[in-house]
Amino acid sequence: MSTHSPEHHDSRHPSFKQYSLIAIALFAITAVEFLIIVPERFQGAGVVLAPLIALSALKFAIVIMFYMHLKFDNRLLGGVFITGLVLAFMAGSAVLLLFGSFQPTPRDYAAANAVAYTHPGEGGAHEEVEMEQPVPGVTPDGGTEMVVEEPAGGSDLVARGQAIFTGSGGCLACHTIEGIASGVVGPDLTNIGTDGATRQPGVSARDYITEAIKMPEAFVPTGVERAIPGLMTSALTASLSDADVEALVEFLLAQQ
Repeated sequence: MSTHSPEHHDSRHPSFKQYSLIAIALFAITAVEFLIIVPERFQGAGVVLAPLIALSALKFAIVIMFYMHLKFDNRLLGGVFITGLVLAFMAGSAVLLLFGSFQPTPRDYAAANAVAYTHPGEGGAHEEVEMEQPVPGVTPDGGTEMVVEEPAGGSDLVARGQAIFTGSGGCLACHTIEGIASGVVGPDLTNIGTDGATRQPGVSARDYITEAIKMPEAFVPTGVERAIPGLMTSALTASLSDADVEALVEFLLAQQ
């Protein structure tokens, strides 16, 4: 039979006064956290990240140890908790330091083969050159004109491609299409159905888009060097079937 009565066990727990002091301490810590991030110059700054994490961990420990009575139930449990909390804090700090120090750059092949691109309508001599490079068609007067490729798979395939773009493909996380997605890492695809034909000399929009999905680093448009090399192939397109790629191409061709 246990020698500890309920009254004896309860006496080991904090009194109402102690609980009140703990609540005041938690409020004070929260106030300090708030004051740290109020100045605009500190918002998002790495220098405030460590103290914010430390203060949050301290509050969490106080809640667990006192409000959940871990401190009073078993000293071993308290030790295990503190050890785990310290390890988690160290691991989290290491991950933040790793990603904060990692500055990706385009791979050599992509950087060497990058071609400057000017969106139609921006003007300049470069636009003139780019507009002569799409897949040509013969006009009655013997000149050339841009051939705008229409999706060949019908509305069902286009709809499936959009579902992949906004769903399983995860494309919307990096790319922008007006009214559909607003990513900022990759190039803007709002008018890729027509712009795709101007990206590389002699390459149609369909072929360009297909290559951009299967081998995104083979050609990097100017202005998207911030993209992380290998991210698209390793995390997203590698899991797409040929049918998925076909549907995605049809959807992007429809963006004109």
